[in-house]
Amino acid sequence: MIKKIKIDHLKPGMYVSDLNNQWVPAGNKSRSGKIGSLATIEKIRKLGITEIYIDTNKGIDCAKGECLEIDPVKQLQAHQFESLKTQSDANHSPKRIPLETSRDNAEKSYSQAKGLIGDILEDIKNGKGIDAQAVDATTDDLIHSLNENENALACLSFIRTKDEYLLEHSVNVGILLGIFCRARRIEPDVMRQVVAGGILHDIGKILVPNEILNKPGKLSGAEWEEMKRHVTYGEQILDVTAGLSDITRSICRQHHERLDGSGYPRNLPAKEITEFGRMSAICDVYDAVTADRVYHTGMAPNDALRKLVEWSIFHLDKELVYDFIRSLSVYPVGTLVELSNGRAGVVLEANRRSPKHPVIKVFYNVRHEHHIEQEIVNLDDKKVSMEIINTLDARALKIDISGIM
Repeated sequence: MIKKIKIDHLKPGMYVSDLNNQWVPAGNKSRSGKIGSLATIEKIRKLGITEIYIDTNKGIDCAKGECLEIDPVKQLQAHQFESLKTQSDANHSPKRIPLETSRDNAEKSYSQAKGLIGDILEDIKNGKGIDAQAVDATTDDLIHSLNENENALACLSFIRTKDEYLLEHSVNVGILLGIFCRARRIEPDVMRQVVAGGILHDIGKILVPNEILNKPGKLSGAEWEEMKRHVTYGEQILDVTAGLSDITRSICRQHHERLDGSGYPRNLPAKEITEFGRMSAICDVYDAVTADRVYHTGMAPNDALRKLVEWSIFHLDKELVYDFIRSLSVYPVGTLVELSNGRAGVVLEANRRSPKHPVIKVFYNVRHEHHIEQEIVNLDDKKVSMEIINTLDARALKIDISGIM
């Protein structure tokens, strides 16, 4: 049970929930965990924290009368997210070829997709239109790669280059929408239109001044209004592009709309936001918050999924958020996990059939804080006795995950 208590009532043995981890220092390798000593409590107190959430299912409870409140929203979030770890998705887990076999094709498809976006952006700057046939061909290549092994493209989408954010984000949203569509068994022709929409959803940003698009600090009111116009710019570009479907165009039009009417550019109410507009909003947010930008440090995949759950209270479609989490698994590709034997590794292949048993590349000794010889471990193998006990913060451990994958 998630309970809020005063810092004065925090004791060793209690488990701090990661649902309120914004205060956790960047140097901490874990964003949640059991309190081991009074010294740890004192460090938290010195950060100015006066109240904190604990999970009594994972640590000792507070004494009677010490609980300030049992937060029903956070309780529901914790329960639902935790339940996803044990939910089997066997019926929606298609067979795939081995990761090492599909990796070369995935790299080729990913590179070609980035090249396409780069060419489109250059053409728009030069007053030319979009080649819809080229978009269709690239979309087909990405879907073919997803059908071989979606984890191969998911791995590549996690290896980012700061200077190529717009290119990579466009391709990544297309990939995420493809994974999402496959998990929801959306028919192939519609899936192609959705993936194409993901690839083109941010195309209007090429018309936003670069000093606004890549400003390291907070945008002024006028700058923010100009940034929001990228959706309108994108609509205008796609509206004069022959060969694109209404679904493809709608993803550009609606990916920043929110169910509570707080989105832009039209502040649409929930009833006017399409299924694919809602799906694209989720994929767009997930990729954006997991990326390093000039103005923020990206979240770990597992933390980003928890934020989606939080935002599903008002902004995002709750049922679709949980479908999205199931499509990626609660331990998505790129998640750094700690194992019960004191080792750590990065998830290479998510396991929708059994979420707690992904394929991991083990490379780190958590107890002694040093790299070890890399080893691929399939936690779904009955001969493997270790299990995931925690997720870790790669930046706190000064580990470049992209160099491992």
